[in-house]
Amino acid sequence: MPKDYKEELAAWIKKGEASSSKRDKNLITFLAVRADVKAALEAGYTLKIIWKHLHGKGKILYNYETFLKYVRHHITQAKGNHPEQKAGVVTKPQSPAPLPGFTFNPIPKKEDLF
Repeated sequence: MPKDYKEELAAWIKKGEASSSKRDKNLITFLAVRADVKAALEAGYTLKIIWKHLHGKGKILYNYETFLKYVRHHITQAKGNHPEQKAGVVTKPQSPAPLPGFTFNPIPKKEDLF
């Protein structure tokens, strides 16, 4: 009877675990907790707190800088998170509205000079 793909994949990873690099293992463990990290970020927790919790529970074994790299790449810069990238349309960033108050005019008015 054929195995479920997830079971087959898990067996393949376990069999080749000695040959896989540390980087691959780190990425796999991050992808396993990515949904939890995303939910915690949306709930307002800081990345440092999330990393400390996951590292303390042993769910991730890599350092904070590696965790930040994975968050940037797989959560914050993931396709669709940027409004400029929606539907393949690139929008130009809007320039901020001018602040009310003094504005410098390099060409003086004659009535102001006399």
